Amino acid sequence: MKKISIYFIFIFLFFSYSIASITGNIEKAMVKIITVSNQPDYLRPWQMLGQETTSGSGCIIEGNRILTNAHIISNATFIQVNKSGETTKYVARILAVDHECDLALLTVDDKNFFKNSTSISIGGIPDIGEKVKVYGFPIGGDKLSITEGVVSRVEIGQYSHSLRNFLMIQIDAAINQGNSGGPVLKDGKIVGVAFQSMEKAQNIGYAIPSVIIKHFLNDLKDGDYKGFPTLGISTQGLENESYRKKLGMKKGQTGVVVREIEYGSPSYGILKEGDVILSINGIKIENDGTVPFGRSRLDFSFITDLKYVGDKITLEVLRDKKPIKLNIVMNNYVPIVPRTQYDVKPTYYIFGGLVFTKLTVNYVYALWDKFNRRPSILDRVIYEIATPTKREIVILQQVLADEINKGYHDFSDLIVKKVNGHEISEIVDLIDKIENNKDEFLEIELEDKNKIILEMEKAQKANNDILKKYGINSNRSEDLRKQ
Repeated sequence: MKKISIYFIFIFLFFSYSIASITGNIEKAMVKIITVSNQPDYLRPWQMLGQETTSGSGCIIEGNRILTNAHIISNATFIQVNKSGETTKYVARILAVDHECDLALLTVDDKNFFKNSTSISIGGIPDIGEKVKVYGFPIGGDKLSITEGVVSRVEIGQYSHSLRNFLMIQIDAAINQGNSGGPVLKDGKIVGVAFQSMEKAQNIGYAIPSVIIKHFLNDLKDGDYKGFPTLGISTQGLENESYRKKLGMKKGQTGVVVREIEYGSPSYGILKEGDVILSINGIKIENDGTVPFGRSRLDFSFITDLKYVGDKITLEVLRDKKPIKLNIVMNNYVPIVPRTQYDVKPTYYIFGGLVFTKLTVNYVYALWDKFNRRPSILDRVIYEIATPTKREIVILQQVLADEINKGYHDFSDLIVKKVNGHEISEIVDLIDKIENNKDEFLEIELEDKNKIILEMEKAQKANNDILKKYGINSNRSEDLRKQ
């Protein structure tokens, strides 16, 4: 009996030591990130909002790199990191960032930071029902937090940082402020990176899955990061039998119909409105727009999301009731209203006190915050898509009051349609038409049929005085000064 007891005690102690050792090694890879950032003021695009300090989490992976979320270090002016259990803060720098998939890599040039640390490798996607652990430093705490949860769902969902849809893992574990960027582990490997939680719900968090992480890391290997391409189309499901008959679909054929194609996207000039996409790379698309994924199904965008820029895909398409095959080379494109932007300053141009900018999601958010309600301009542009003659939506943001623009001071957030009778395609086009205007008057036509008429010579002379009066250094943003 004594021998058996001693044996079991030895086994118990051995496994206890092994678990403690594994846990200890994992903790040596955990990093707290402190970011000082300064965001642009989209309502006054010539200035910044002022610095603020936030914190998040990350972990060390191979190559002396720290994996974290992009939103933790967005608009950063200064970044520091310290390892779990240590007090020394080291200055970090950004190696790579992709705001669309909300991932970033940092490093520390001081090699002392990586002494006595470990790195964690990337694993696979956990199955629904499997237990995982979330590591991080929630609510700005200095102590490492470890929470356990169960994978409840793997689906395509919207990433709040970029508003783009990607694969995500839902976990019934709390992901609080500060937890973002921390690894989600299973069997000691990274299966996800915690990045957002569900509002008005308890203990429901989301993680960026390992397939997205691997895509991000693989794309960096050649030193030229290109990001995640997209087809640039909108589609409608074909679950209605009558619709399928009208399109000429035979029994057993399934797919989705193309509604719109964005100018500048890889599909533009190849796909047509009314085309029925039956399959991508031989993978059949069901009438609800899904494709197989393990024991479940996902939106067909999952196939193209994991392609790299330059990859070629083959689509089986029904066009005019006849089957054809089309090849598309995957690429990036910028939609007519650019997705949320970071690490860049807003574009603006000022003439005669009229402040013009291009409409972005950032500007919409700024209006939303200011008025605490959905901006009306969003409803007016929500279905706009880019065309060869309209690549940006240019708006008259505000009017800096001056005698030269008297009567127009209340004009704001209005889409600019024409300059001197000519339609404009983008803000550079607007500037060209204003500055090369040889007529006595400048005529700006707005979306509500209102017009702004200025005398060119007087407006030009008033420019510098208006800028000086409002403390503005330049009549245009830095990106426009370079052109």
